[in-house]
Amino acid sequence: MKTKMLACLALLIACGFGLFVFADSHEEEEMDKLVFSEAYKTVAVKDGGKISGVVKFEGEVPEKKKLEITKDQAVCGVTDKFDESLVVGEGNVLKNTIVYLMDISQGKDFDKEAKLEIDQKECRFDPRVQIVPVGKVLTMLNSDKATHNVHIFGTKKNNTSVNKQQTKNRKKMRLSREGVAKNAEGPVEVKCDIHGWMRAWIAYVPHPYFAVTNEKGEFTLEDVPPGDYKLGYWHEACGTNNKEPVKVTVAAGGEVKQDFMLKLKEAK
Repeated sequence: MKTKMLACLALLIACGFGLFVFADSHEEEEMDKLVFSEAYKTVAVKDGGKISGVVKFEGEVPEKKKLEITKDQAVCGVTDKFDESLVVGEGNVLKNTIVYLMDISQGKDFDKEAKLEIDQKECRFDPRVQIVPVGKVLTMLNSDKATHNVHIFGTKKNNTSVNKQQTKNRKKMRLSREGVAKNAEGPVEVKCDIHGWMRAWIAYVPHPYFAVTNEKGEFTLEDVPPGDYKLGYWHEACGTNNKEPVKVTVAAGGEVKQDFMLKLKEAK
């Protein structure tokens, strides 16, 4: 009887520890997400200001990791492929960082001319990070003479979970029935199950005050209504500043310069 009671006690402790670890992991996962405004209203913006800056990488830049091409060598192996989770340019500028306003409640509408596309070209996703307005349709392109598989790890509840094959003959695939977000979400991961090294990210956003840094590490948020805001960033390898956003004040017709220095996330 005593042995049985000890066994039960050990099981309860193990289960409790498991729940603790799960809760902690969930909290870390949420910390890696974007923070979205509770509500947003589209209005005409008069005397809007601008927020711009450069994101740089702090520390020693790791050596680029060459990727192993295990499928469709004739198409995918023409050029060397490297891990793009950290793309650092001359002067330590950092590409593919999302910079955005966490708490804006009203402002301009989305650019209706913006191309909501991700290309599968040379067996990699381009762009690596894509911003998609909530409720809008993303189009997947296939510029390769190879079949790909579009696997978007969103939530089924939000209608952003996708797992569809795109053959080499299907150059455009609109995700109109799948992949249309009802609510803000992300960034969510995108993979090709056929070519396992292919990876990208999608952020489904409720307002247009999001930017992704270019190859020079630059970002710009334009037509920002005058006011005080929390400025956030997200990078897949360097994490977020969700807990400590930068506070900025935008004056009518003015420009705020705000640079960032990002480090690699600590290994879990």
